[in-house]
Amino acid sequence: MKIKQLKSAILLLSLISLPSLALAQPIQTPPTPVTRIEDILRILNTIINWVFTILLIVAVLFIMFAAFEYLGSAGDPEKTKTAANKLIYAAVAIGVGLIAKGIEFIVRQLIGA
Repeated sequence: MKIKQLKSAILLLSLISLPSLALAQPIQTPPTPVTRIEDILRILNTIINWVFTILLIVAVLFIMFAAFEYLGSAGDPEKTKTAANKLIYAAVAIGVGLIAKGIEFIVRQLIGA
């Protein structure tokens, strides 16, 4: 019993102290001021990439939520249909996001940017 408590305490302590490893990153230099159109495009591209990443994370969370709802429906047709609709909406969101990034890539290749 004592060994199990010791293992749990070590695991908890390591999980609590794990985020402090992120502080070991080197200090980055501050970004340069925006003076050209390329700087604005760089900032917009960074924002778009962040939004795309957040979209994918939220869509995956919705897929997991729909899966749990589907499992918890216990054969109830109404709950099963609701879960299936949520799954479809999450898949459509991922598809729209991927198409948007694909269009961006195609336009960049066409204009040679």
